Amino acid sequence: MRFLLLSLCLLGFALNPLHADPRNDMAIMAHAPSIKLGIGDRPGVLFVTLHNKSSATQLVGATSDAFERIELHTHETSADGMMRMVQVTDFALPANGKLALKPGGHHLMLFGFRGDKRDKEAAIEVTLNFANGASLSVSAQPMQRQKPSPHHGHHHMPHQGH
Repeated sequence: MRFLLLSLCLLGFALNPLHADPRNDMAIMAHAPSIKLGIGDRPGVLFVTLHNKSSATQLVGATSDAFERIELHTHETSADGMMRMVQVTDFALPANGKLALKPGGHHLMLFGFRGDKRDKEAAIEVTLNFANGASLSVSAQPMQRQKPSPHHGHHHMPHQGH
């Protein structure tokens, strides 16, 4: 009888739909996610560092109930030496490596914020989707970008008499 019960328990555990999916085995981890909301209707941005403890894959998209759409963007230097932001289809996440989404580099653009920008306590959840079928939810309390002051970046030189 014990053998039958043990066999049934082991069979039930093996067939359990909650059994770990090899594509979602927490092989990809997120460190220090941050969300900065745009000023007015301008898009926000998400930065995070992803650590991959498995085989290579690509970050191919992201979704969130808090935004109408999310796009993958990076910065490129044009032929004339100017930096410009461009939308891309994916970011490589190397095997046993990391991918840094950061200012001036790869990042997620967050369009059409649906929440209340005054609610500083509510964390926003974003689900990252990978080419290997895995997904990872990251959560961060949004920060509101500040308008630059009128004197930001300007240096005033005293007038000298001629």
